[in-house]
Amino acid sequence: MSSDADAVRAGGRIEARMYLGIALFLALAGAIYLLFAYEEAGTVLLVVGAAMGLLLGGFLEVQARRRSDPAEGGETETGEVAEPEAYLPHASIWPFGVGLGAVLLLNGLALGLWAVLPGAAVTAGSAWGYARQSKRRD
Repeated sequence: MSSDADAVRAGGRIEARMYLGIALFLALAGAIYLLFAYEEAGTVLLVVGAAMGLLLGGFLEVQARRRSDPAEGGETETGEVAEPEAYLPHASIWPFGVGLGAVLLLNGLALGLWAVLPGAAVTAGSAWGYARQSKRRD
């Protein structure tokens, strides 16, 4: 294995450890906050932040162990030929539409049905457009 591959793998592990450290810090801060503040909203915020850090750190750790660089082709560590990566379009407006529709949809839960229906339509239409665009290789 080359030193470049080791550096890439170490970089992934460093990022994973950074997020896992953030998760640990937020979990400890949440426990201390719960004991001394008796306030639920801040505790939930800290615990959710810790869960997100744990999720991201765990994902990065698994990816760093799995292979050195998922974007590079060629042979893997075991000598097998790597499978080609999934095609995604380079630039697209559809993710913006999905986000806009999701914002409308979620705001509609507080505002009423008049915002839920357009939000659902924009989200569904944008998701359909993005899926359709990803099948075309322009």
